[in-house]
Amino acid sequence: METSVWTKVFLVTEDLFNKIATSKYNPLYYHGALPQFIMYVLFLSGLLLFAYYVPTIDNAYVSKNLVNAFTSVKYITNDIPFGAVVRAVHRYAGDAMVVAIVLHMVRVWFTDRYRQYRWVQWESGIVLLIMVLFIGQTGYYLIWDERSLILTRMTVSALETIPVIGVGLGHWFLNGRAISNLTLSNFLFIHIGLSFTLLFGLWIHYVRMTRPVITPPPVVNYVLMGLLLLVVYLFPITATKMADLQSLTTNSMDIDLFFLFPYWVLSQTGMFGFWAFTIIGTLAVCLIPLPMGAKPIEAAEVVNTKCTGCTFCSRDCPYQAIEMVPAPAGSRFKLIATVKSYRCSGCGVCVGACAFDAIDLPNLLDTDVTEKIKQLSKAQS
Repeated sequence: METSVWTKVFLVTEDLFNKIATSKYNPLYYHGALPQFIMYVLFLSGLLLFAYYVPTIDNAYVSKNLVNAFTSVKYITNDIPFGAVVRAVHRYAGDAMVVAIVLHMVRVWFTDRYRQYRWVQWESGIVLLIMVLFIGQTGYYLIWDERSLILTRMTVSALETIPVIGVGLGHWFLNGRAISNLTLSNFLFIHIGLSFTLLFGLWIHYVRMTRPVITPPPVVNYVLMGLLLLVVYLFPITATKMADLQSLTTNSMDIDLFFLFPYWVLSQTGMFGFWAFTIIGTLAVCLIPLPMGAKPIEAAEVVNTKCTGCTFCSRDCPYQAIEMVPAPAGSRFKLIATVKSYRCSGCGVCVGACAFDAIDLPNLLDTDVTEKIKQLSKAQS
């Protein structure tokens, strides 16, 4: 099977990281597990923030004792020991999660590990990414500063342009017909509820994988946390101004490109451009697993006369593509392997697992694999 240029690039990159960190601690081997570790960091830091957060927008009067969403966030930042650190960790861990997911997605794409039986992982991964982006956006609403107010109004305007159901969606988003204390309660519910829904989405993402790697080594986690704390130290969160519902002068804000880029698109292209970008972009990414002229993957083939029913290939297959069935009458063995072609990804794991030369890939025979291994062994000795 011909190796693509991008696959070769990633293999060279992996080899470089292996020389620096060894294969045991190569972060590229845990590109799918890193977002999950970051998710745990977000859960823990978010839980600590939730303990002091007050989801109201009440600012009818100016007082030192005023308690609302903005003042509770300010209290966390300025008065709680290490509160500013926890808040910054929560914010930058969200950015790190988006980066890790995109890198995971890009690597899966360029190493061609999203087709056929893997399409479930790809599509569920896209859903998880969209959920993470929306969760991060609601996190910005909860601060209830001037930017939060702008984002809320822009979101309602975008929703109301949807035919038939748009006005209803806008009312659902605000938890009423206008911004109120119930609006912040709704934002908090979406932010927390959708976050825990990620766990169900991850189950869907992993359910068809035999041995998913979901936990990086502790050393990799420590390095990641060290980098995150370094970012927190170098880029502390700065003070903002509380949202004022009576003000109509605020029309500019800072954009976090990891979460708020849709609002930048909305500000640059208008409603039509925003929805065109959102719908076309999402459909394009979701349709990537379709063949679209790509060479179809040829499934592995079992040599029935050599199969001993040892089950090694079945146990090692990452995609449950090999099933052990009763051997035909007259066979010396009780079981024989069969390949479910619609699940096979052509990865070749089964070829390496078989000790009896009983399984081949159409374009990569086990004898060829054995010969290549011998040549590499001689070159290394």
